[in-house]
Amino acid sequence: MSEDEEKVKLRRLEPAIQKFIKIVIPTDLERLRKHQINIEKYQRCRIWDKLHEEHINAGRTVQIPGLKIRNYVSA
Repeated sequence: MSEDEEKVKLRRLEPAIQKFIKIVIPTDLERLRKHQINIEKYQRCRIWDKLHEEHINAGRTVQIPGLKIRNYVSA
């Protein structure tokens, strides 16, 4: 693949990447902040079942951005 072809492909991906950076990342960071607040609250209150659920949900939030970027790029 020539360098020009690579540049064209990168230019086509740029809008999707910019949208991802401006929308998806801040949204996920806010979601993680809420998970952190809930985790701390459940630890203080010793509500272990809710704490476990919150850990799972936070883990899913962290894993999802890779899937989201693939969706933006393929769209």
